[in-house]
Amino acid sequence: MASPEPAAEVESIKAAVSKYFSIYDVKVSYEALSFYISPDLKMLEKNFNKLRSEFKEKRLIPVLKYQGGEYTINVVKRPEQRTRGLWVNGTLLVITLITTIFAGAVLWASYDGNNDLMRLDNFLLGGLFFAVPLMAILGTHEVCHYLAAKRHGVAASLPFFIPSIPPLGTFGAFISMRDPIPDRRSLVDIGIAGPLGGLVVTIPVTLIGLWLTSLGDPSSGIVGDEGAIAIMIQPLYALLALFIPLAENVPLHPTAFAAWVGFLVTAINLLPAGQLDGGHVARGLLGDKSKYLSYATVVMLLVLGLFYTGWLIFALLIVFLGLKHPAPLNDVSKLDGKRKALGALTLAILLITFSPIPLMEITPDHSFTIDVPGGNETTIIAGSSTYFIMYINNTGNTNLNITMDVMQVPNDWSASLYLQGHSGDNSTDLLEIVIPYDNGTVVVLKVTIPMDEDNISRELLVETVSLTAQGATYLTDEQTFIIMVE
Repeated sequence: MASPEPAAEVESIKAAVSKYFSIYDVKVSYEALSFYISPDLKMLEKNFNKLRSEFKEKRLIPVLKYQGGEYTINVVKRPEQRTRGLWVNGTLLVITLITTIFAGAVLWASYDGNNDLMRLDNFLLGGLFFAVPLMAILGTHEVCHYLAAKRHGVAASLPFFIPSIPPLGTFGAFISMRDPIPDRRSLVDIGIAGPLGGLVVTIPVTLIGLWLTSLGDPSSGIVGDEGAIAIMIQPLYALLALFIPLAENVPLHPTAFAAWVGFLVTAINLLPAGQLDGGHVARGLLGDKSKYLSYATVVMLLVLGLFYTGWLIFALLIVFLGLKHPAPLNDVSKLDGKRKALGALTLAILLITFSPIPLMEITPDHSFTIDVPGGNETTIIAGSSTYFIMYINNTGNTNLNITMDVMQVPNDWSASLYLQGHSGDNSTDLLEIVIPYDNGTVVVLKVTIPMDEDNISRELLVETVSLTAQGATYLTDEQTFIIMVE
């Protein structure tokens, strides 16, 4: 507390403290002034807030502690802070709008099934259906933090948005606290304000997104030969989906994906670790013991990281930013029932918005089944023909390219394949067909026996190979047909 007139400054500070608290001892050090007080416990929180407000104008910070059976107020000088102009917030907002619109264009092009990303309608519709709802969710989240901070007399910056690459276009946003948090009650209020505000916007966005998804075509929801990425919806998302039933494997509308991101952001922020929103609430509820919950959260993320690597990165980020939450200025006053209820609400929201494995890769499945309803054995008279019916069903998750080849045909026999409903004149011993996703087809095997065959049994083999568009073999199936000639 170095000063040209230290004695006068000490007396001025002491006079301010004595207006609200009875002082029985004072200790002076280079770092702080320590006042030992005998407070009226019923008025402790109210009087401390009055002192904090008075000191704010003098650029002083009071810190209330209770140690060794004694209450102390340590007064330190507020450090100089360098703030950035609003142009930084505005610039980041514009850049993030651009990146989220671009991410929306990528999502819309994929959803619409067009290959020309640079089409104007991709950017217009991607911006409308993805960027706008996502920015509304993130913006509301941060504005609610800002308003809650202002309500408790804590100076805070406007939101800083963080741009990113597709598929999200943003890493979210944050506000910078320019004052220390005054008390545990403020920690709870400020911590939960953002997730609650974001959730209020995310729920209607989810319902709109699900309704738009319900208008889509399930047949366009195939995985494709390159595979796909599936999202694991959160419990609250699944509950809302009950109100708008969707067809199986219908592709998710970009607005529905924006809502999913909103729930993901809510859950991540509510993790009770470090200085996340959940960390604020945990510190307010548990005090210094919240550090153990922070440690447990990081261990949980490391375990989940064995199944989804994104949690490993996030766990390391929490460790890098700090596992232990700094104490508020007043770490003595207890919480009221309302804040404890908000703490329980925080835990409930975390549980219904958290997904242990948010993303999962889906590999293409080219499987199929072949059913011969009439059996694969028959007896015919020499000089005639026989027919076998084969039902082929696509049981995979993408369009299926099938090649069927008749093998082990005796030299003087005739065997060919053709699709049911087509003329046998178009038959071939090597049939190539495409079976769309979630569909089937019927193939006919025609076998003609010459007149000179008599009392002989033959086996014909039909080899079926599933191919991708690139010609790589994924699955083979062999069907044996037994023919007895009379």
